[in-house]
Amino acid sequence: MKKVFVFIGVLVSLMVLVFFYFTEWSVNARMSKENVVNSEKLKIGMDSLRVKRVMGEPDARSNYGSENNIPSFYYRPPFLSSDGIYIHFDSLGHVKRITYFE
Repeated sequence: MKKVFVFIGVLVSLMVLVFFYFTEWSVNARMSKENVVNSEKLKIGMDSLRVKRVMGEPDARSNYGSENNIPSFYYRPPFLSSDGIYIHFDSLGHVKRITYFE
């Protein structure tokens, strides 16, 4: 019986460590948290170069759904978020809308 409790204790400990790895310690987790902090510095009307200085290079760009093929920037979301951070620009290259993760 004692071996079962030790096994369960080790298993729970490993699960906790894996959870913290994916939510706190991994490179992706740290980068996504940095994206959230930096996105709070963005303002409507900023130009795309200023956005890149604040946020860094986007994880992806998309022309989907934008008029005149104006790109939207995508930044990785925190762990367990349903979607990322999208920054949409107007035809002059200024921030028109910021869509945060849900």
